[in-house]
Order: sequence, then structure tokens, then C-alpha cells
Amino acid sequence: MSSTESTKEGERTVKYSDIVYEVLKRDILNRKFEPKDKLSETALARMYNVSRTPVREALHKLEKEGLVVKLSDGYHVGFLSKEQILKIFEVRSVLEALAAKKAAENHDPKMLEELRKAAEAFTNADKSNPLALAQANSHLHDVVADMSGNEYLRDILKDLRNKLAIVRVDLFASSSRVEQEIKEHMEIYEAIAKGDPQAAYEAALRHQLNLMEFIKSKKMIGGILI
Repeated sequence: MSSTESTKEGERTVKYSDIVYEVLKRDILNRKFEPKDKLSETALARMYNVSRTPVREALHKLEKEGLVVKLSDGYHVGFLSKEQILKIFEVRSVLEALAAKKAAENHDPKMLEELRKAAEAFTNADKSNPLALAQANSHLHDVVADMSGNEYLRDILKDLRNKLAIVRVDLFASSSRVEQEIKEHMEIYEAIAKGDPQAAYEAALRHQLNLMEFIKSKKMIGGILI
């Protein structure tokens, strides 16, 4: 094989792995695969009509995000205990509050407009689609983190949200929690829009603590909050 052919083959592999990554991630979040399910490279390659190489690369990428774990018998869909989830939220609550505070201090007009659009997108998302709500929620929090102006804070929060990706979908399966989420997100946005760091901090912290109480009230069966 010539160097040109080798390069083209490599480009195709990268492209296929990106596609498999997106599709597999969507399937995991849509519960096509449940927490703890084994993810066979051979079976996935057959399912997505690709070779095992892009599947392996996609699984490795998802492992870094926390959606997939590698055990002695291969890859499995990631899973967290209720105790682990609450421990992550303990850390996340303080950092999300700090991000909101810094966002209000920076009060960047361009970023504020992006945050307004993100808040509206979450408010108007399909209430019957937990995945769409989780994605809109994640984008809103990403904008707040970006607006903080602290890239280390942003990266840590993104990592924590990745670890909680499957759980976030479960949270939005409750209609009562969805309405509360909308209210709490608007409170965070309004505090940031007013340029009130303390109010933004308190609104973001209250939001996270409310989520923790909601999780405590739920049962966890087979890695799923119900």
C-alpha cells in the first residue's frame, strides 16, 4: 500500500470512528443499551456496518468521557451507584456556583446573548424527550462555564457532566422536575444578566442542592434512577 493510500485509509478510519462515536453515544443515552450492558466490538461493528477498528476507537473515546468502562471481559456501558452520583454532585454544586458567579462578574454582552438563547432553547425543548432536555441543559451549563472565563473550571465541569450524562437523562424523565429545572435555570440566567455575582452563585448552588435532594428521593435499580 502506498503512503497516499495509507493516508486515505487512515482518514476513512477517523471519519468512521467519529460517526460510530456519535451514533453509539446517542444509543447509550437513548437507552438502547442499558447501564452495565456489555458492548461487544464484533457485535457493534456488525450493527453499524463498519470494521472493528472505528468501533474500538469510539469505545476508547467514550471511556474517556465516562460513558463506557473497560472491565476484565471488555467494554460495558458506564454505571454509577447512587452514592457515587451524590459525591459527584457534592463537587459539582460548588463549581457550578463558582462558574455562575464568575459569569456574572464578567458580564460579557456577546456571551450573555448566547446564554439567553441557551436558556430559551432549554425552556422550549420537547418536554416529552428526556434526551433533548438533557442536551439543552448541558449546553446551557457549558455556556455558563465558558462565560466564567476560567478554562480550568470549564474543563473540570465538562468532565463531571460527562460522568453524569446517563443520569441526567433519567432526571428529565420526571415532568415535575423538568418544570422546576426551567424555573431554576431562569433564576441563574437572570442573576447573571443583572451582573449580580452573589445572586448568581446562590441560584446555581440552590439548583444543584435541589437536584441532590431529588436524587436522594429516587430509587436506583440496575444503574437507573426511577
